Amino acid sequence: MAQRDLPPAARTHPTRPARRPPLKNWRAHVIGGALGVILLVGGLLATDHFTRRSVTLEINGTPYHLRTHADTVQAALDEAGIALASPDRVWPSPQTALEAARVITVRKADDVAIVQDGQLQKARTLKTHPLDILTEQGIAFGPYDTLIVDGAPYTVSVLSTRTWNAPPQTVRLVHSTTITVQDGDHTLTLHTIAPDVARALENAGLKLYLADRVIPALETPISPDLHVTIERAVPLTVIADGRRLHTRARGPTVADALVMIGVVPLGLDYTIPPLDAPLEAEMTIRVVRVAERVITQEETIPFLTLYNSDDISEFMSKRDVTAGALGVRTTTWCVRYEDGQEVWREKLDERFIPHSSSFSTLPCGEQRLSHR
Repeated sequence: MAQRDLPPAARTHPTRPARRPPLKNWRAHVIGGALGVILLVGGLLATDHFTRRSVTLEINGTPYHLRTHADTVQAALDEAGIALASPDRVWPSPQTALEAARVITVRKADDVAIVQDGQLQKARTLKTHPLDILTEQGIAFGPYDTLIVDGAPYTVSVLSTRTWNAPPQTVRLVHSTTITVQDGDHTLTLHTIAPDVARALENAGLKLYLADRVIPALETPISPDLHVTIERAVPLTVIADGRRLHTRARGPTVADALVMIGVVPLGLDYTIPPLDAPLEAEMTIRVVRVAERVITQEETIPFLTLYNSDDISEFMSKRDVTAGALGVRTTTWCVRYEDGQEVWREKLDERFIPHSSSFSTLPCGEQRLSHR
């Protein structure tokens, strides 16, 4: 077909076979590029791997493995993000070449809270024993002081015999105070951390009884060179009012002891031993209750018949002359009772009283005076 026979569009744009991109070549390029990248990365990784050094970091006893390009110990620690501060320690020294060190040991200091005289201070230390920590911090302590380590109390002497593998979190130092205790004939020197006299005596194992006297008072705060006196009550037995009482009391005499107990002789009462007798331990004191009563006994007297005779014959005839009157014979006694039992009586008066008469009762002493 001639050119002129073609349609106008065909004459303007002659038809040619369409070119397609070479698919197989494109895929080959992509795959080739990827392989190149892989080989490059692998080479870099291999190079990095074979150029890194393997190091073991031991931090406070715990091991960690590290591969690093660092050439010194300090550079390896920096790469691992481990910062050192006083008084931390590292072995070998930070300037050591890494190729000469396969194990790096790091000892990090621990934070310890120290309380002394109410003041809190924080310390960083490599020590583990509480006494070593106090010594390192320049804190003085005495042989009778107490250390409260993580809540548990220890005396210095006990703590010095203990081993301590892990550092404590808190150490509280309580200084002791020296006081003197006069307990009867015994003089004691106490080193105490108690806040008052009562707890100081209790901690020392000194048992107190209710009747004991402590000078100064039990609630007195502890202060240096304080002198405490204990006046001991003695055990005794009191028999009074039908009861037997085992108790303790103090005082120089029996009277002082009875006043303290609250058993007081009254009036004519007396004690065995007497009130002015010295008080002794294990003594038995008897309080005798005494009472005196005036008792009047009455006896009715029947009619009396009076006789008068001139001779025996007339007497025998019992000729009634005068008739008597009805009356009462009264006998007045002073009776003494001890603990309710009569111990003696004394006749004060005896008389005949006509039936219409009356009389009054007086105490024994007044009755005696009225009959004199």
